[in-house]
Amino acid sequence: MKYLQILNASVLAFGAVMGLVLAVVCVLYGAHVDAEPQLRADLPRLYLVTALFAGLAGAGALAFFGHRRRWPARWLLQTLPLAPVAGLGLLLLSLRV
Repeated sequence: MKYLQILNASVLAFGAVMGLVLAVVCVLYGAHVDAEPQLRADLPRLYLVTALFAGLAGAGALAFFGHRRRWPARWLLQTLPLAPVAGLGLLLLSLRV
């Protein structure tokens, strides 16, 4: 079960770091949206990806702490990270041209 905790902690760290980096990109896009018209069109998709990675971090945190503290619903919480991963996968599939 230690390996599952390591996996959950990795999902938490990956989602948190990507969410934080993309949040900085959102701030930079917002600061320069008037200078480049294409940025305005890219903002909704950027907000969505940022939210999905933040959701992945939250789901990873719930799975990690649920397993670590032996919550009764810990096995159900293990499936939570699948939702943001599925959303990211669908978003990547929609980007194919």
